[in-house]
Amino acid sequence: MLSMKNLIFILLFTVCACAPKPNSMAYITNQGDNTVSVIDIQQSKVIDTIKVGKAPVGVAISSKLKRVFISNVESNNISVINSANNKVIESITLQGSPVGLAMAPNHNTLYVADWFSDRIIAINTADYSQRREVMVAKAPAGLVVSADSKTLYVAARDSNEVAVVDTKSFAVTKRIAVGAHPFGLSLGNDGTLYVVNVYDNTISAINTRTWAQTQIKVGEHPYCAVPSADNKSLYVTNTQDDTVSVVDLGSLNKVTQQTIALIDVGMTPEGISYDAINKLVLVASWGENKVSLIDARTNNLKGHINTGDKSRAFGQFILSEH
Repeated sequence: MLSMKNLIFILLFTVCACAPKPNSMAYITNQGDNTVSVIDIQQSKVIDTIKVGKAPVGVAISSKLKRVFISNVESNNISVINSANNKVIESITLQGSPVGLAMAPNHNTLYVADWFSDRIIAINTADYSQRREVMVAKAPAGLVVSADSKTLYVAARDSNEVAVVDTKSFAVTKRIAVGAHPFGLSLGNDGTLYVVNVYDNTISAINTRTWAQTQIKVGEHPYCAVPSADNKSLYVTNTQDDTVSVVDLGSLNKVTQQTIALIDVGMTPEGISYDAINKLVLVASWGENKVSLIDARTNNLKGHINTGDKSRAFGQFILSEH
């Protein structure tokens, strides 16, 4: 006869053995063949290819809603994918050219950068017909939302500035001059805003409490950047030297900033995301139709996964499943 102690051990072992392991999926937009490649990151392989609209670019993900949003710049719409089965379940039509996308952390609003109309569209995720608009500046590209969902940051490429938008009033409250042609944006867990300045080969690191700004030199024609989950490193794609710069964020306030690694990846790397579950950095390469995997613990290249034609993956493209 089993003792109570042994019975409890067996029950706990059974629960642990049956519980699914956490994993992450990557949704990679392929602008050249109008598809999205779905990568199972633990398996390091494409498990699905989804047909979407024409010339897909941007990605935004809501784990709570189990939705993946894809901006299709040439068909003027957004494809809505159910992440539970990787099927397109709806298309949101826009009178404009959507490029950058961002999901509010409270999952209530999808923000869309209309590249040619210089505006941002806010779409209610409970009712896609409910929308608000604000004019920002020339050629809005990258978008990111603060952790409390109260502030939207917009990289205005042709205005060389970041527009700060209050999400309640949906009005521009501040404009921040940065480097030449800002494109990608990301936020650290400490609230630091990272702005990728394509023509200057720099990153503007902005303290969003004081607006103090530090310039970081990186590679040729940077495109996007993502900080590690512990805010110790910043990973930057350099499109014209086919590398990823790894910057020591602890060196930002020192006289000499330190690039601790320069990693060769695929040709013309563009989109980049950090997978906290698997401790990997994923990089989409436009010129080689693949995603590169970087081990964030060692900053070594771990391998590549073939995707579709002209992979961009602009935005936060990793869906983590806990």
